[in-house]
Amino acid sequence: MREDRLLFAFQPVVCAATGKVDYFECLLRMRDLEGSIVAGGEFITPIEQLGLIGFIDGYVLEQTVRELANHPEIRLGINVSSLTACDGWWLDSLILLVRGRPDLARRLIVEITETAAFHDIEESARFVDTLHHAGCRVALDDFGAGHTSLRHLQILAVDTVKIDGSFVRNLADSQEKRILFHDLLVLVKSFGFTTVAEGVENAEDAALVRAEGIGYLQGYHLGPPTIERTWLWTAPSKAAAMDRASSRTLGTKSPALEPGSSSRRVSAR
Repeated sequence: MREDRLLFAFQPVVCAATGKVDYFECLLRMRDLEGSIVAGGEFITPIEQLGLIGFIDGYVLEQTVRELANHPEIRLGINVSSLTACDGWWLDSLILLVRGRPDLARRLIVEITETAAFHDIEESARFVDTLHHAGCRVALDDFGAGHTSLRHLQILAVDTVKIDGSFVRNLADSQEKRILFHDLLVLVKSFGFTTVAEGVENAEDAALVRAEGIGYLQGYHLGPPTIERTWLWTAPSKAAAMDRASSRTLGTKSPALEPGSSSRRVSAR
């Protein structure tokens, strides 16, 4: 953080019906001393184990708000760790950052994991309510990976439910998976939540989840995480030129990143 070697990779969440990007999820990355990009999975877990994840969550929040202020045409999503979500200081910081800026608040999506949310459902419900009062959207991430409960879904009034990628990957190869995905989606939609399929890695799986009536898709098939601000490509501007110049200064070698099929969330686990 002191050396300014932390940065975001942005992955799109895309509307199943139109193909348009609804928002970009911000995934934390780090430049090593040689300038190469390091995935979050290689450094987030040790930071959590050291009890220092709050520093990262605060940094991610501040950088995301700055990004939203600089680019009023986009929405951005961030994850917050379960430990931080239970600590009032992070919420206080968010409220201060978006106070008097409703146009910015409504473009911020805060994602919390199912496991973290259901650990203390009443506290999580208060967390979600506070975010809503601040004007932000809230997404329940990795749904299905924890202990699903109808009561929990009723209490936790999020805007969006993101179905965990483990239920989405290789759907075309498994009738059992397709049945399970169908049942999860019916359950979520019965509560009126917006739905996202995570981990969409190929055209076959994308077609299957669209046919089931999913609202949005996220995964390498729709777009890998990239440090490039791809929303600037369709609207060349002075800001875009400045961003490209900044990327060259940072030593960016290529827009696409992340070998492998999974992405580390910003500061979630």
